[in-house]
Amino acid sequence: MDFCRYFNNTELASILQEWVESYPRLARLSELGRSHESRPIHLLTLTNRETGSDKEKPALWVDANIHATEVAGTTVALRIAYTLLSGFGTDAQCTRLLDNVALYIVPRLNPDGASLALADRPQYVRSGTRPYPFPEPLAGLHEEDIDGDGRILQMRVSDPNGDWKVSSLDPRLMEKRGPDEHDGSFYRLLPEGKIEDYDGVTFSVAKPWRGLDFNRNFPFEWQPESTQAGAGPFPGSEEEIRAVVDFISRRNNINVALTYHTQSGVILRPFSTRPDEKMETGDLWVYEMMGERGKEATGYPCLSVFHGFRYHPKEVTTGGFDDWVYDHLGMYSFTIELWDLPGRAGIKDRDFIEWFRKHPHQDDLKILKWLEENCEDSSLVEWYPFEHPQLGPVEIGGYDRMFTWRNPPASFMGEEAKANTAFVLSLADMLPRLTLHTLQLERLATEGVYRLRLVVENSGFFPTYTSVQGRNRKAMRPIRVELEVPPDVQVTSGHKKLEIGHLEGRSSKLSVTPIYAASPTDNRAWAEWILRGPAGAEVKLNIFSDRAGSLHDSVLLE
Repeated sequence: MDFCRYFNNTELASILQEWVESYPRLARLSELGRSHESRPIHLLTLTNRETGSDKEKPALWVDANIHATEVAGTTVALRIAYTLLSGFGTDAQCTRLLDNVALYIVPRLNPDGASLALADRPQYVRSGTRPYPFPEPLAGLHEEDIDGDGRILQMRVSDPNGDWKVSSLDPRLMEKRGPDEHDGSFYRLLPEGKIEDYDGVTFSVAKPWRGLDFNRNFPFEWQPESTQAGAGPFPGSEEEIRAVVDFISRRNNINVALTYHTQSGVILRPFSTRPDEKMETGDLWVYEMMGERGKEATGYPCLSVFHGFRYHPKEVTTGGFDDWVYDHLGMYSFTIELWDLPGRAGIKDRDFIEWFRKHPHQDDLKILKWLEENCEDSSLVEWYPFEHPQLGPVEIGGYDRMFTWRNPPASFMGEEAKANTAFVLSLADMLPRLTLHTLQLERLATEGVYRLRLVVENSGFFPTYTSVQGRNRKAMRPIRVELEVPPDVQVTSGHKKLEIGHLEGRSSKLSVTPIYAASPTDNRAWAEWILRGPAGAEVKLNIFSDRAGSLHDSVLLE
């Protein structure tokens, strides 16, 4: 597989189908649902079915490309699946994971938007293609490839009252006009496109005609359009999001959920709407530990949206995926923003959002120089004249941002995919796992009477309730034990069906100071029965945990 590239919808479907045919016991392909334009939303389920069904194993969720132009996530999702499938039987980690956990992977949650973004003559929408909030385009400038060259660039219009000028560092760049600057040539800088309902004098950049933002449509603190742009008419109003909400809500074996976005090179975690002080402290500590693992693998820092990724210091974003699965369902969740062009150019330790509003112009030159030194094709299009049908003479040029800023240049995509795959496999290795510690049958002094003793334990890092938030929400049932006995066997002590509570994992024991260490056996529980029956009778045990998997075993009375 070549991961230094991007995949259209047809290629994606073909690859997934080939994998399930090549690995029939490890991979299953189904439809999560259908998009607004009735395209299939592919769901790839990975697990070794010979060791149990996906529903009876702890699971991890991965989705990508919820936003139309953020196609890098699809390549990462494919790399994760390919690594596991190709490594099964030869790589210890891949074999262990597919034997013991399940992964639900949706490589492209938004096939409609991706189809537009990857077209020969692209159109860029935020998410879906359904007109929203109004059926017709609003007055103003709308982005469009007006000269038909397969790119959506920028337009500059000469204007003495413009707020931009040609860069003093490199004539291909544009530089912001100083607040007290009056002498020189100035420009208005605009997205490439046409103006709806132009009166020949004034215009604004219009709100997008297809203005949905799928990552504002989830049920967490959802707000209407007047408060949260792109949120849709009600939570889960969009087919794509409704399919996600329905599936995850019904698959209570999921412990960790990741959604791949671009751009910035950062691992984001909840909450978007409140500070860390409002999060359960134990969960915050676990999030910080997982974030460190992510930084080791990817080089991306990990931070909360509220503290480090707000578009406006006095505003918050609502209706997000990662907030929903953590707050409502107690699943640990991350939004991973792939690719950091300024970071690659050596611009480190910056505020990810504030940098776009305010940074030294020298940073722009650093980025241009890095692209020139590391990319085969010119990433900055030199300005060329164009006769705009409404504005008259303009120049078109600037960055082809789709594969410079928004997504990595293709030659760097494989590198991003590999690093993020390592992080996902690490998270999958942290899931809780119900295991059998002891199943012991003892024949007592009285003929035909037996004592059956069961000890189960959680051998995973997470507890069987995943997170404190999950326990508070009662998002999963306690571990249940069910005894199946034939008609000629009596249970004279103990219950055939009982709950044994939840089991802790190592995530509640994060202290690294050994002198105060305490490692109690709070990851174990036991149950005991007295049975009366004939020799040779089979007694079956079923142990169920929503998040840590299920066990099935049996003993013969003898």
